[in-house]
Amino acid sequence: MPATQNAANPFFGNIRQNMDLIGGVGQMPIKHPASMTQSFEEELPDWLQAASNAKNNGKLVADKFLHIEKREQKRMQEALSGKVVYGTPTAEGQPAKSIQIAGIEKGSKNRYNSIWPYEHSRVKLQGVDSSGCDYVNANHIQPSMSNKRYIATQGPLPATFNDFWNVVWQQDVRVIVMLTAEQEGGQLKAHNYWSNRQYGHLHLNELGERKASLEPSKIHKHREQWRPPLGQRRSTNPPKSAFFTKEATVTPQSNDQPFVTVRKFTLSNDEEPFARMREITQLQYSHWPDFGAPAHPTHLLGLIEQCDAVCRQVNGGSPSCPDPPNTRPVLVHCSAGCGRTGTFCTVDSVLDMLKRQRQTRNVRQSTPMELDPLSPNSKPQGSPMVVDGNDKTRKNSASSTEDKNSTANNVSKAASQESNWITREDIDLIEKTVEDFRLQRLSMVQSLRQFALCYESVLEWLVEQYPKSA
Repeated sequence: MPATQNAANPFFGNIRQNMDLIGGVGQMPIKHPASMTQSFEEELPDWLQAASNAKNNGKLVADKFLHIEKREQKRMQEALSGKVVYGTPTAEGQPAKSIQIAGIEKGSKNRYNSIWPYEHSRVKLQGVDSSGCDYVNANHIQPSMSNKRYIATQGPLPATFNDFWNVVWQQDVRVIVMLTAEQEGGQLKAHNYWSNRQYGHLHLNELGERKASLEPSKIHKHREQWRPPLGQRRSTNPPKSAFFTKEATVTPQSNDQPFVTVRKFTLSNDEEPFARMREITQLQYSHWPDFGAPAHPTHLLGLIEQCDAVCRQVNGGSPSCPDPPNTRPVLVHCSAGCGRTGTFCTVDSVLDMLKRQRQTRNVRQSTPMELDPLSPNSKPQGSPMVVDGNDKTRKNSASSTEDKNSTANNVSKAASQESNWITREDIDLIEKTVEDFRLQRLSMVQSLRQFALCYESVLEWLVEQYPKSA
């Protein structure tokens, strides 16, 4: 039972875990990829070996999620009583910052009455006068071990359409990931927020729509078939109709074939007439049920790969390299903006972290005297598998000259600052990332099924990287 002072708060009953944790979180085995071999399993990072061990039957993962849920329940109870803090005290002895819930009173701007943004990480509308409202149900999200940046938000309501597009413009968003259908099981999960042409002072023009496959083999084939001319790779240049050619379009042969709907827009600002119009890409994946998981982890991986491909057109980069610093945020939403949104962001971030670990290992092999010694918890450099999006080689394979040149300047700094995790294999990157995200937005990764999906997706991705001859 809650403490007396918390029970007096009328919103205390809205804390999700008060009901969800009555019977625990349950338990489910972590599904292994069909092509997973014993030799592959032996080369997994220690944390992933332990989490995916079939003998464990998913208990370790369930226990991790239960602890995450209990910690958030405690944070919410204390936040609603004004007690909770986040961060660590400063060297000068200053206390850590307090967590506050924002927007409880903004009923017309919240899709649900139990999902509110934290004050310290919420996205604020800019240029609002003292009598206006800067509130939007959205949070800035960034993992501590990756340069990935996100804005996690709810599915916009008609009353917040203008606010939504203002966030897109003000935060320089170029990619929107929508992880829900508008209707699901007869319930309204999200509104169509892109069919009008005018949203306040912002003008939205739809350029076209297509369906793109989420099958990895078809994504790779399409990438080889269609590459935009150099002048069109910058997002400020509107694409030409070649983007929507027959080769780029996938017509599903059955309802089981996974696909994502890709919409292209230009966005211009009437209040900034000399600013270039911006190209915005929306990726809508409609086949992910609320609180559940896609039919197969490869569908989520395909969606992440499609998102990365669009981001690389905007920011540059290589599929095998982690995100560079100061990239534009990707705006991600489902219905509430926490369960499916958190799962997408977690898997995307952890894959980026694994790439960063690979980079560090490769540079250590080429210039071992320039970097710190390996952590005692790390494996020998010749044994674990490499994660490489192109060559599918082992960790003891030399990195390409291009990768070395592009990363050598950053790796030394990263190794010194992040050696606590980047050379270790005992830190559960999924658990750590979900903990990070839960401190920035409520209920990121909302169910045990979604938490297990994170592990299954990372396993599936690593299998794709593993040499087929092994």
